[in-house]
Amino acid sequence: TLPLRLRLDSLGVHAAVRHTQQQLAQLLHHEHATLALAQRCSGVAAAAPLFTALLNYRHAGGSSVLEPNAQAAQTAWQGVNTLHAQERTNYPFSISVNDAHEDFSLSVQVDQQIDPERVGAFMLQALAQLAHALAHAPHMPLRQMQLLPETEQAQLLAFNATEATFDAELCIHQLFEQQARLRPEATALVFEQEQLSYAELNGRANQLAHHLRALGVRPDMRVAICLPRSTEMVVALLATLKAGAAYVPLDPAYPAQRLAFMLEDSLPTVLLSRSDCAQDLPASAGVPLLWLDAPHPAWLLAPEHDPLVPGLTPAHLAYIIYTSGSTGAPKGVMVAHDQLTHLVHWHCSTFNLAAEQRCTSLAGLAFDASAWEIWPSLCAGASLLLAPPTASTDPLALIDWWSAQSAHVSFLPTALAELALADTPLASPIHAESPEEISPTAARVHHCGVQALLTGGDRLGPLRRLPNFDIINNYGPTETTVVATSGPVTQAGSTPSIGRPIANTRVHILAPWGQPCPIGVAGELHIAGAGLARGYLNRPQLTAERFVPDPFGAPGSRMYRSGDLARWRADGSLDFLGRNDHQVKIRGFRIELGEIEAALQACPGVREAVVLARQDGEHQSLV
Repeated sequence: TLPLRLRLDSLGVHAAVRHTQQQLAQLLHHEHATLALAQRCSGVAAAAPLFTALLNYRHAGGSSVLEPNAQAAQTAWQGVNTLHAQERTNYPFSISVNDAHEDFSLSVQVDQQIDPERVGAFMLQALAQLAHALAHAPHMPLRQMQLLPETEQAQLLAFNATEATFDAELCIHQLFEQQARLRPEATALVFEQEQLSYAELNGRANQLAHHLRALGVRPDMRVAICLPRSTEMVVALLATLKAGAAYVPLDPAYPAQRLAFMLEDSLPTVLLSRSDCAQDLPASAGVPLLWLDAPHPAWLLAPEHDPLVPGLTPAHLAYIIYTSGSTGAPKGVMVAHDQLTHLVHWHCSTFNLAAEQRCTSLAGLAFDASAWEIWPSLCAGASLLLAPPTASTDPLALIDWWSAQSAHVSFLPTALAELALADTPLASPIHAESPEEISPTAARVHHCGVQALLTGGDRLGPLRRLPNFDIINNYGPTETTVVATSGPVTQAGSTPSIGRPIANTRVHILAPWGQPCPIGVAGELHIAGAGLARGYLNRPQLTAERFVPDPFGAPGSRMYRSGDLARWRADGSLDFLGRNDHQVKIRGFRIELGEIEAALQACPGVREAVVLARQDGEHQSLV
């Protein structure tokens, strides 16, 4: 028994069979070599198995194919009757080819833990496809063979049966305007001691929107917004959309060089900010600046009615959010109104968002989750609660704020969610025998009043206990409008899945050569459907590389190559397994290590730089 290493590359079926036969013939010269010697020559560590699958070709003798027990009975010694024979193997998978000269039979032994019936179906499918290709398409690349049995193909299709009908005729701000007409006196926005009704928020945003229109803002133009979490921030977002432009969020905490690049790349018509952010802005941005806290601003004289923007449709851009880039420069993801309204409709439908509910917003404006927090709430007539700075970093302050604000629905980045849920009580009421059984954090979480906690942005680890409210784990790149898959966390102590594809979204787990992976097999996660962004601003080549034709969809449809590794579970949910490149996530933020390396190499005296992501328990860091 000797190991055989096959390098298929792009070999055709016939060439691959001949190449394998040649390798087998060459191995005959070493048939007496031991496996120990082969392992020493292979470079595979002794602790790891050299192979886990065994192919045994044997001549059965006779003119017909016999079962192993029947063969054993025929070859029994004279005077000895074989009552029972059973083949054994030390490998999880073993296949024997029984050559009876005139025909063949196969016997397969599979470890019971890896579903023998399913593995056998894969083998039959592979052999049938190989025989058909040798006869009818000998030059077809071997890796293009369809190895999934029809039953599994049908199951994968069923996983993507996500069709739903949503109203796609209105832009985001028009959905908000509907709520402003329906419930003008209802509370729309709360931040610290300030509170705005839907009518007040709509009026302020309309005045600023009319002023932006007077400055020349038109559909698909950009308006940059550099503001901390505040009522002015939401007014600026709404005004930008009402004026027909796309907003470009800038985090005041970003380095000036990064902000300067974003402004230069997006070329906004105007930059909205506040005087307390002046020191954070690049000195020579070259963009007209509008201070929202200026005394006696001109837009307060503008009309308060909804502006009408000729030609504005849901296909126009709603926002551009910059994510980390592997070449050292951030890349702007362009998201249109129709993609954002789809997210809003899915969210409101899935979580039964109603006008009387109170929803939180903790994510920074430059983090795409902020769009998910803000727009469903304002488009459903709910109250949007903007978190104070302490609630974004301190779990105890967060939980106290939830309670004080009577929050119903909240999103937390994965890292903060894990801190807030640490040592939470069981779903049943607290019955602690001693004070040590329930931590202060757990007791506060239990009584905080939250009904649903949404989380995402990183891999959610096992939770020791579940709280008395729903936890929904979500996954989605910025390029697919925040959320692509979603599902409840229903079991403590095990790693949660990232859920199933959301409405009108299809997920494909593909091998490197584009074939669907079987259930349970890791591959690159590709996403198609209604949430797919337009692409990257000013980066047509990168857009073509990441947004590729969808061979499983309608003609002309696209899918996004996420670079994330995942696998299907048998129930149609997905396991997130990590990355296939050098991108990492730290506290929910996508970070390209190449961008940091490029910044370090630009420093005087630095010739080369390498950045690594380290995990020390629950602490993540870059070194």
